[in-house]
Amino acid sequence: MFDADGKLIVDEDYPVFVDWSNEFNKDTAGQAETIYVLKQFIELAKLAEDEELDKYEEALELISSYAKKQLYNEEKKLFVTTGNEYNIASQVWMVLAKVMSPEENKEIMRAMINQLFPVKNIATPYMYHHIVEALFEGGLEEEAIQLMKDYWGKMIDLGADTFWEAFDPDQPDYSPYGSPILNSYCHAWSCTPVYLIHKYILKDF
Repeated sequence: MFDADGKLIVDEDYPVFVDWSNEFNKDTAGQAETIYVLKQFIELAKLAEDEELDKYEEALELISSYAKKQLYNEEKKLFVTTGNEYNIASQVWMVLAKVMSPEENKEIMRAMINQLFPVKNIATPYMYHHIVEALFEGGLEEEAIQLMKDYWGKMIDLGADTFWEAFDPDQPDYSPYGSPILNSYCHAWSCTPVYLIHKYILKDF
């Protein structure tokens, strides 16, 4: 749900999923996720010759404009949450949603590295996948590869021969379920380096 200005209204009974961790504000990331999904939906609507296409495009313009005008800090080159928080997830999803220009996206990724790295309070390979992909999309291939090595490599260092559902390098026993014995230790959303390597590194082969 959005207000008349295009701001995402996050209902406590219908939370936004960005990562299992709840250590950061998710409203700006949720705004970006909605923009990302709506863009894909509009492409499908065009193929289907949906009669309400204009309505979807107007909604996209409204929520994208709000993000650019109200959530982007030009001085910091970062997106802010309504709680005046700057976090990695907000930057990542705004870049993946292509809210800004390619040049601005690269600036955002560099600002994220300079101001918000090292990564903290992210608890899943799911979200790390999106961080790495946003770095690639921002043209920062070296940094993207290094983050894959640091994060997934740490799991290997700890004995993993398949990749885990949840992993926080600062809290190796982290579990969204209250106990690490309940975690999945061979999880589909955690094997995405294979996809990222093929998409961004081996693309010419």
